[in-house]
Amino acid sequence: MKKWFGKYSSLLMLLAFAGCGGREALRQAAAPPAVMENAAVISRRLFAAAVDSLLADSALAQAAVGAYIVAVDGQQQEIYSHNRSQLFTPASVNKLFVTAAAFRQWGPYHRFQTQALGDSIDARGRVNGDLYLKGFGAPDLRTSDLDRLAFALKAKGLRLVTGGIVTDASYFDTTAFGAGWMWDEGPYAYNAPVAALSLNGNAFDLGISHGLRPGRRLSVELDPASAYFRVDNKGLTGQPGSRRSLRANRALNGVTDEVRITGSLAADAAPLFLSRSVSNPGYYCATMFREALLRRGIRVRGAIAAGPAPDSLPVLSAVNSRPLYAIIQDMNKESDNFIAEMLFRNLNQASLAAQASPATPDSATPPDTSRNAVACFLNGLGCQPGSFTVADGSGLSRYNLCTPEQLVKTLLSLYQDPILRPELLVSLPVSGVDGTLYKRFTDGDSRMRVRAKTGTMTGVSCLAGFAWGPGDRVYCFALMFNNYTARANDIRPVQDEILRELLTIAP
Repeated sequence: MKKWFGKYSSLLMLLAFAGCGGREALRQAAAPPAVMENAAVISRRLFAAAVDSLLADSALAQAAVGAYIVAVDGQQQEIYSHNRSQLFTPASVNKLFVTAAAFRQWGPYHRFQTQALGDSIDARGRVNGDLYLKGFGAPDLRTSDLDRLAFALKAKGLRLVTGGIVTDASYFDTTAFGAGWMWDEGPYAYNAPVAALSLNGNAFDLGISHGLRPGRRLSVELDPASAYFRVDNKGLTGQPGSRRSLRANRALNGVTDEVRITGSLAADAAPLFLSRSVSNPGYYCATMFREALLRRGIRVRGAIAAGPAPDSLPVLSAVNSRPLYAIIQDMNKESDNFIAEMLFRNLNQASLAAQASPATPDSATPPDTSRNAVACFLNGLGCQPGSFTVADGSGLSRYNLCTPEQLVKTLLSLYQDPILRPELLVSLPVSGVDGTLYKRFTDGDSRMRVRAKTGTMTGVSCLAGFAWGPGDRVYCFALMFNNYTARANDIRPVQDEILRELLTIAP
């Protein structure tokens, strides 16, 4: 209470004095715009002082900090600005650019298709020759979708493929990773390779639990279970209470992945659940498709291969992805890098198709963004070429650079569209409730009053989105912190407190 009174006492005194002095004072009070204007100015000054004090935190002493906050109304009034035009590394906040460009390119109900192609099924239930599986960049193709393809083929009478399974991933180029990604990130699901034909986010899950007693092999389960994987399990059960030293890696062995388990897990330890990427997305998908066909009683005589499907082949069955709005919701809520990269590649492919010329990106050098579909979208918003860099979709690349003002401009471009506003807002994590904000703003005053995208890498912590103040006042903000040596957990509370001040003072 004392903190609140001290912070706003000058504002309260100003308003109180306006009510003193009899009839003359009442006549003056009958014209409130000047008083209200003064009150708004004082509120903004109070808020600016509070934010300036927060940014003076010792953890940010050597950091680069940018902040831009506007009130979302007819005039989009600036509430606070600090280095709003300075370039920062956005990390996963970069996904907001992909969100906006994808919604503008396709609308919220667009779907991506995956096709099975081959010679027509003959009277004996055969496809004479190879069966092709062609991908068009569906970010959410799952094992269940391959089951649906196999079911449709069985329903059409297919019993035998005399050739093999051929995967066609030619819709994208062969660059598997984003420009500027770190070479030593490891085989983790968050940086899975990208291909036009991709399954399960090009990742798999492991469940590892201890054996019956110390010294016994660990129990290892894979999901999906497939012949694509070979497990080399050298993990042992340790003594109760012993320290975990478990390692779970995968390595390409020919055309498939070998999953290697080493180290130990205590006999009284809880099961461990991990996710890892696959090395060969095409062979992974083809193996799973072949197994789906076999479950339906469809035999495949030939081997698995890769190559483009002939243009003359008919489509025998196809599956569509979920609508774009659902895909983007998954991307933003959990900051899914794979989905972001798939959308980024799709956007570029659509742009290249329109230009009728191929792209050959070189991941070893900073990319030329003049042909980048997301960069073109930002140019259309009024962001000048050369004032930013968009190198990938996920934000994993440190080539990415943008300003707080550009993030706010991008968010407002969707917020002001009555069709896209609800799809944008529902895709963003909700403070204290879900996604990457479920552990933040959990107190009663700010819970559910912030919807924003997070962005975190070593030395990078960003937050951009919307906040709802008293009286349904809406604010759009971008907070970008770079080049600090503290832990991200020490930086996020500063961002959170800035927004709490915003919602309290409501300038």
